[in-house]
Amino acid sequence: MKDLIKTAIVVGTVIVITFLYFFIAGNIKEGVEMLTRNKLDLTDPTILVLQDRIHNNDDLRKAKLVPAELSSEDIIKYALIKLDKDSYKEETIKPTKIVCEVTNDINFISSSDCKIRIINNDAFYDFEKKVFNIETELDFKDINYKGLNCKNNGNNYYCLETPYNEEKLGFSLLSEAYEEKGNVYVREYYLRIVLDDNELCNKYFGKDNCLNKTNIDREIISDDNIKEDGVLYEHIFSKNENSFYLKESYIVDER
Repeated sequence: MKDLIKTAIVVGTVIVITFLYFFIAGNIKEGVEMLTRNKLDLTDPTILVLQDRIHNNDDLRKAKLVPAELSSEDIIKYALIKLDKDSYKEETIKPTKIVCEVTNDINFISSSDCKIRIINNDAFYDFEKKVFNIETELDFKDINYKGLNCKNNGNNYYCLETPYNEEKLGFSLLSEAYEEKGNVYVREYYLRIVLDDNELCNKYFGKDNCLNKTNIDREIISDDNIKEDGVLYEHIFSKNENSFYLKESYIVDER
């Protein structure tokens, strides 16, 4: 009986010591990490640029995002709404018999003037290198995205700008940012409101407005609303030449 008690005491002691070891080691590790972190001001221009890169693109909001796993369509969609105006040309073409003939092989059906955005394929390759630090072969198939009806002739995208009503609204609130081991970490709350989501949309904009998708006042969404109903993301950026690229993005609670 005494041997059993002694064994139980020894086993219990080992368990307690093991627990304390991992608890202390974990706290030391966390403490060291905190000491090596350089906290960044949320109003820093670099942080605001990085926030803009990840904001307003609901399609790239995933539980975990790794750039190498993005499809051609993901990258092209993201670039279409994020490319600088200097990256493309615009021209207006008048229709002939309800057809806007852009090139010999690209045309659009329209009874009114066609506002065309012309984007060279190289702009997408430059964009994916700059933003994601990847160089993948892109499939430039026809795409219709957020009011841009785009056709590609092998060299350029020709995108007809059409009326578009956003049915998903995104709201971003920076939480913290810091630099560690050459990476920049940005944490932000992100609130997605789908106008067809009766519960969340009605909560903020009212049933009739959500049903008709009218009178949607984005300004009524406060920082407290974003924190209350939003999701906390962490985005990790690394430096590539003179620019920061997105290395990884994920929902903190699902890490």
